[in-house]
Formats: sequence, structure tokens, C-alpha cells
Amino acid sequence: MNLIDFDHNFFGRRSVLDLLKKRVLGLKEGFRQNVAVLGNRYIGKTALLQRLMSQMEEMEAFFLYLDLEGRDFDYFALQFTKSLLYNFLKQENLPLQEDLKLLCEEAKDRLPRTVFLVQAVEELTGQGKTAEAYNMILSLPDVFTQETGRSLVLILDEFDHLEDFNIPDAFAQLGQRIMTQRNCLYIVTSSFPQKAQTILSEKLSLLFGNFEVISVEPFGFIEAQGLIDHNLSGIKIGLYLKNFIADFTGGHPLYINLLCQELICLSGVYAQKEIYAPIVIQAIENVIFNPWGVISRHFELQINALSMGKSAGASVSVLCALAHGKHKINDLLESLKLKPSQVNSRVNALQEANIIERNGSYYHIKDKLFGYWIKYVYHRRLRAVDLEIGRSRKQFKEEINKALNDFGLVARKDFSSRMADLMHKFDNESFVLCGRRYKLSSFKEIKPLKLRTSAGNYFDAISAQGQEGAWLVVLKKDPVHDNDLSGILEEIKKLDPRPSRSIIVSLSGLDENAKVRALQEKLWIWDEDQLNNLMHLFDEPIIIR
Repeated sequence: MNLIDFDHNFFGRRSVLDLLKKRVLGLKEGFRQNVAVLGNRYIGKTALLQRLMSQMEEMEAFFLYLDLEGRDFDYFALQFTKSLLYNFLKQENLPLQEDLKLLCEEAKDRLPRTVFLVQAVEELTGQGKTAEAYNMILSLPDVFTQETGRSLVLILDEFDHLEDFNIPDAFAQLGQRIMTQRNCLYIVTSSFPQKAQTILSEKLSLLFGNFEVISVEPFGFIEAQGLIDHNLSGIKIGLYLKNFIADFTGGHPLYINLLCQELICLSGVYAQKEIYAPIVIQAIENVIFNPWGVISRHFELQINALSMGKSAGASVSVLCALAHGKHKINDLLESLKLKPSQVNSRVNALQEANIIERNGSYYHIKDKLFGYWIKYVYHRRLRAVDLEIGRSRKQFKEEINKALNDFGLVARKDFSSRMADLMHKFDNESFVLCGRRYKLSSFKEIKPLKLRTSAGNYFDAISAQGQEGAWLVVLKKDPVHDNDLSGILEEIKKLDPRPSRSIIVSLSGLDENAKVRALQEKLWIWDEDQLNNLMHLFDEPIIIR
């Protein structure tokens, strides 16, 4: 039976990995661009950094990796100093030691100034002089790179936890050092992007050494499918079920891995060489409904962390309401019967914790599967009076089966019908899609049509009549080329009255010439990512090419 090796299960993220490699290699050329890697917890940031270090072991630079989450200052100081000396001895093929004193003894002849500082840090830490020890630690990279004549890549995983050390101006001190340490590349990560962005913009906005921000998001649909294939190598699974898993997990690599592991185990138990719907339903029940299921326990821990403090109950209530489709503040107020100040404070706290996100006036739970679990497992568990043993479990399996069937029905709809269904939900709200703001009118009439260009090509389109005029939405799964755009523009100009807004929705995007011309003509362009962002905002399954 094929089992997943999580230690070596790195998949995707090639563009991010290549960019990090480029930044590391830039040190050799005297170019330094510090990097901040931001993304939700368990999204794969640490695996990405570990792969970077493993693939660049032969480079003439030292890597120093420090995980700051849940650590105290004594650990930070010891890990920093030990790792620095250990990595030096390893690259120099010198005897390796575990004890700090033995490491200092082994390295003192080659790195006298570095060892002197390491010993001073140890002494200050022992005396409880945290601020002085921290300042001295920050000077170590400069001294170390001078003595070795090599560059240093310093990785601070969950760097925002530096504030837990209660050191005055901890980030300001770090920023001052970063500006002067030209031979040290800093790579920092955080699972709280909003908080990290504030630190980077307010406390680490540097004259030299500004941070390039890389966002690590859940996998797109194609990558999610690839990860499922990668995990289930040797086991057949139909495209429909694979698509459902990719959408159901929200493309989160951890959930895909864990669900695939359960599918592998069940296929072995039932001696199945192909995975069918009943096995998928059973796997989802085992990992998500079962209180001891691995994903269920993961979510329980998140809820438990929120269930502490004075306003804990309100936070969980807000999540339950959001999971049930109450996306606006007024909807939350009506549902929860709380004061506006109570709802706003809880919403803000959940945003800061990176659990929910705002787009326009809409609020959403960022993690799609977490939202599903809250709605169909956690909230029902709070409310259910189980008069019949196994009733809740049976109800959950029926719900998963319904979700599978509904997904199949939606997936079989044509592109034009899916787009029309989405547009029926527009309600004069403004949203940001891929960095650009769009106001989406409310429509009273939406109808499909065909555009026929002078070249004889046909395009599916939608005509929608709103309060601010008519919209024309042209749909294409394949790429839109320059000649396609010429035909579309020609037909738009013939329409009477001319649409107040024209949009090209192309799942495969536009070629560069077509994109430039479309923007010049003030057309909106939505690709697969933007369209599926809208689908997520309106709680719709994603569009499949």
C-alpha cells in the first residue's frame, strides 16, 4: 500500500521556490533583497524553506533556520548561537558537537570574535539581561560573515513572535542591523499576514534592505489536482471525485494530504484499486466528522484557542453565523442579537487572527473547509440533541453525499449558465479582485446570447440590464487572442444601445497584445483566479475548465 511520506512530500510552489533561490544566489553578486513569506498556518511555508535549504546545501553560504513560534528568549539565544557554530563546523568538515561550550572550543581558533560574542550572549542570558543579550545576538551575523568571508541566509520562521520576548523596540533594533549587514539575507515568515504587514511597513520599512513580500496561498485548482494525483499514485480516481476533493478542501495542501492518506488506507482496507464515491464519503467522515479525526482535531484546537477570554463566546458565534452565509455586519447583528460594538470588536479580532477576511462589505472565513466543519459539524454538535445513536453521523454522511451530488450537477452546467447564476447574486457591492476594485451592479434581467463576428466566429455572451445601464459579458474558456478581441470590439460597437460596461471572462487569460488593447478600450478582464474569487465570495463551487 502506498503511504504518504510527509517529510518529503514537497509539491508545487515552484515559482516561489525559484524566486527564493534567485534571492539567495543574488548574494554572490552583491545584490541583497530580503524576503517575507506570508500565509496561513500549515499552508506549506516551512516545507518551502526546508526544500530551499536542502537544494542549496552546496552553495558557499551558511543557512541559519530559527523557528520562533512558542519559544522563549533563552531558547532563541541558545538555538541561534549553537546553530551558527554547528553549521560552520559542518561546512568546514570539522568535528561536530552538540554542547555549546564544546562548539565554542572547536571553533574558537577559526572564529575568535564570533565565539567571544557567543560566550558573552550565554553569560548575559544566564544573568537575565535579555535586552543586552538580544542586541549582541543581532550583531553576530555581521561578525560571523566578516570572519568566514561568506554570506549568511538567516531564516526567522514566524518572526512576529520576536515581540513575545518583551524586549523594547525589538523590531526597530532588528531593522537597524538589517540595514548594515549587507552580507546577510533575511528571510522571515508569518502566519498572520495582516500583523506581519504592519510590522514590515511600520517597524521594518528600511532605507536599505526593504522586504519583498511573497504570499503563499492555497493551491489553485490545477495544482490541487496535481497534488491529489501525486498522493494517490497507483490508485485510480475519477476526474469528478478529484475535482470535488480539490474544491471541498479549498486547495489547502494539508487537507488534501490528510484526506488522501485516509483514502489510501481505506482503499487498502476494502481492497479497492479504484476510489469511488462511498470511499470518499467514508474518508471525509473519518477525518472531519469523527471527533478524533485528524482534521477535526485540528479544527477543535482552533476553536479552543478562540474559546478563551471574556468575549470568546461571541467570537465563535460570529464564525457560526459567517459559516451560515451571514456575510455582512447588518446580517451578523440581526442573527446574533448583539450590539454593533460587540460584533465589530469580534470581527476585527478574527481578522487580526487571520481567520476571517473582508472584501468590500463582505466577511468570509478564509479557510473553506474550516467554515464547512463549523457549519455541518461543530454548530450542529452544539445544538443537537441526539435522541437516536448514530443519528448525527448519518445526517453528516447524507450531507456529504448531497454535496457530492450537487457538485456534480453544478459541474455539468455550461459556462454561460454558471456565470448567469453568479451574476444573479450581484447586489451593487464593490469587491477587490487581484488588486483591482470592481463595483458589481444589481441586475433585473440577465439573458444569454451569441456574438457572431465578421470572421464567422461565435462567442458565448451574457446581456444584463441593471440600474446603471446594460452590461455585456463575453465568455471564453480558451485564451483570447488579438484577432478574437478585434472581432469582439467590432460587435460591441454595433450594439444599440452600446453597453455601459463590457467584460471579457477568459479562464485561460488574454495574450499580451489583447490584454493591452482591452485595457485601452476600458474593458474589464477577469481570468480564472478572479472569477473563482467571486465564486468563493458568493459561496459557489469553483468554475472548472
